[in-house]
Amino acid sequence: MGALLHHLRLAREFARVGVIRKSQFRVEFLTQVVMDTAWYLVHIVTFEILYGHTDSIAGWDRPQVRVFLGFLFLSDAFWMIWLGQSWHFGRELKDGVLDSLRLRPGSPIFVYFFQRFSLEACINGLMAAGWLGWALSGIEGSFSVGGLVLLLWALALSFWTRTVLSVLFTIAEFRAINSDLSNVAWEVSMTLSDRPVDVFPLRFRQLLTSFIPVAALSTLPAALVLGRITPLEGVLHSAWIFVLGLGVFAWWKRSFRGYTSALG
Repeated sequence: MGALLHHLRLAREFARVGVIRKSQFRVEFLTQVVMDTAWYLVHIVTFEILYGHTDSIAGWDRPQVRVFLGFLFLSDAFWMIWLGQSWHFGRELKDGVLDSLRLRPGSPIFVYFFQRFSLEACINGLMAAGWLGWALSGIEGSFSVGGLVLLLWALALSFWTRTVLSVLFTIAEFRAINSDLSNVAWEVSMTLSDRPVDVFPLRFRQLLTSFIPVAALSTLPAALVLGRITPLEGVLHSAWIFVLGLGVFAWWKRSFRGYTSALG
């Protein structure tokens, strides 16, 4: 419990510094909000146009895909709010910036990946939450006690998976410095996660729900609250991704222990 409270205090300090930093760059703040809003609108308009010509896409109807998009937007907002630092990992690894992590209090994974709090992404997070709430209002039972429990569970699964994948993709940088493999992996995963994985062939779907659980960013959480998968299936998926995450974190720490900077 003491370690948890310590890391929560660190998160509070990261948020405070992030708010101060972004309040000094108002044009950048506005630009980022506009760009991310445009990204949301592109996805919404694309699916609305598609559903103007069909009633179902891979078994997902229009109300269900709206819920799916809500999880996609919130998952992306969570990444931008807390995990944006991971995008700079390859460059900072090469430049030796990671040396300071050995001297900072707290888990190196938490201190590095959660250090860049984004105030503007909070605005997009509110818009994403509003969209998801509106989408769920059209689904019967979504705001019952059981429905809210499923919603919290689904959000936790999505956010945990974001964190796990952020750490997983950077491990490749330890093996191939200056390769930008983590950024390439994120670009590919985002392309795969912005549509229900049911559109892909069976073997590929199995890959995206297991060893590289991109499906848990948006498809699985949406399927859980919509009843497309049973609670037991949700438990099995969640347990596997939790264990996978612990393994990824241990692998990252082992890789970091063997890291020597360009100045080392």
